Amino acid sequence: MNKRNAAISLIVVLTFLLSYYGNKLISGFIDLTIENIYLRVAYVYSWWLIPAFLATALLFSPSNVLAALGLNRNLGKALVFAAITVSPMLISSALAGKIPSELSAFRLVQASLLAGFMEELLFRGFLFGLLFRFCGWGFIPASLAGAVMFGFGHIYHGSSLPETAGVFLITAMGAVWFAWLYIEWENNLWVPIFLHILMNLSWTLFDMSGNALGGLFANLFRIITITLTIILTLRAAKQSGLKINRKSLLWNRSGEQMNDVRDNQ
Repeated sequence: MNKRNAAISLIVVLTFLLSYYGNKLISGFIDLTIENIYLRVAYVYSWWLIPAFLATALLFSPSNVLAALGLNRNLGKALVFAAITVSPMLISSALAGKIPSELSAFRLVQASLLAGFMEELLFRGFLFGLLFRFCGWGFIPASLAGAVMFGFGHIYHGSSLPETAGVFLITAMGAVWFAWLYIEWENNLWVPIFLHILMNLSWTLFDMSGNALGGLFANLFRIITITLTIILTLRAAKQSGLKINRKSLLWNRSGEQMNDVRDNQ
């Protein structure tokens, strides 16, 4: 790894840690209790959004922020792909689950739309994406860097040690899967974003289980969804070949330069 990549890697990792833990760090010294739920959610997610965008703009220039984060790609294709593959989960949850009585429109938006978008932006687009695409990190170290943090960020769903371990494993594996889809679909971050949003919608709108590990029925259709994404992705890569291969697992020596992705829709 050259000095430039090492410097960018350090900035990316430190910015990620600031985004993810900054709010908790400040709260340890200053009482910032925000009663209004809308302002509270906006404040928390501003920690995720603002540092990541500022660091990306600093590293690649403001005009290249969307390209660097994978947000300048085809939304329509990503939405169709996500709708098709997540439909088994949505349909099965609608048939077997029930809408929670305490569910509100804001809770639905927060748990599905906001959570799905913000988590993919910070974990996949910023942390994994910049390390893998521009800093020479291989897929394994780059995806695991985000997967471990992503898994730890969801362990509060577990109520026992085995359940907590299961939640960590499932969410960490999901992070690697999202990262793989992001790269294989031409660095289109909207693919994991819409998948994440629709999967969260399935779990939030219809009560199937109390945690991310899920019940047997929910996991069955989750596996069907994952299988569909893999099959369709492999079929789409038949002509051009897979981008994640043995040459890019440990080191990505053919990493991009920003000029390669500028204005590439």
